[in-house]
Amino acid sequence: MASTNICLELTLLYVAWRCRLYRHLVFFSAYIVLVTVQEFLGWWVSKIPWFHSSAYFYIFWSAQLVLSLIRLLTIAEIAKRSLRGYPAVWTLSWEILSAAGVILLSWATYSAIPYVHHPKKFIAVGGQHFELMQAILLLLVLILGVYYHVRVPALYRLILIGICIYSAVEVANSQLYLLNSKAAESIFGHIRQASYPISLTIWTYAVWRWGAASNTAPELISQGKYDELSPQIHDRLKELNDKLFDLTGKRRR
Repeated sequence: MASTNICLELTLLYVAWRCRLYRHLVFFSAYIVLVTVQEFLGWWVSKIPWFHSSAYFYIFWSAQLVLSLIRLLTIAEIAKRSLRGYPAVWTLSWEILSAAGVILLSWATYSAIPYVHHPKKFIAVGGQHFELMQAILLLLVLILGVYYHVRVPALYRLILIGICIYSAVEVANSQLYLLNSKAAESIFGHIRQASYPISLTIWTYAVWRWGAASNTAPELISQGKYDELSPQIHDRLKELNDKLFDLTGKRRR
């Protein structure tokens, strides 16, 4: 399964580079690079005795924390790019998302503190709540977009869906570990290995299909077409202006 993940990640990395995804999704592009490096190094370390050392345990989960933070920044970046075209909506949405983020992050930190001397439980609880925070925030982004009739581009929407699938599986697996660590270890690996390629496939398709769309300059109308339409637009605006004055009982002098 590791080789499958590496192949999918390399494909995603190549497609993202071809589409120059880094020009408009900086954090997601960084995530693609780092997760590919982490997967390759993890596969290499698994072949040597150091794989079972406590040092590698802490390094691995530190890398997972960094990747989780970058996924969170990706959600924020997509929210900004999707909603900033609507200033009033963006102002309100940013306040809602910021408040929700602070509350959820405080909850995740508070929940994990009692297990600070038990590394595995600390990681399970903290990771579970952190992934749940991401899932809630990205759902909030989609809900706000639907509520205010904001068009979220297909690329962004599919990236969020892929992150949501990954986070949901991580939350479920962490809960399994907390309930029964022995049973969870057997289920955890299989579920995680089966679900992660799904997210990679969704991301690869989204970037391949729409990744270059944001880099394409908008098509401008020709000067001749502009000259033709301009008088018509002027006449219609003048007609609308006169009707508005009629409704108010006032006429222009």
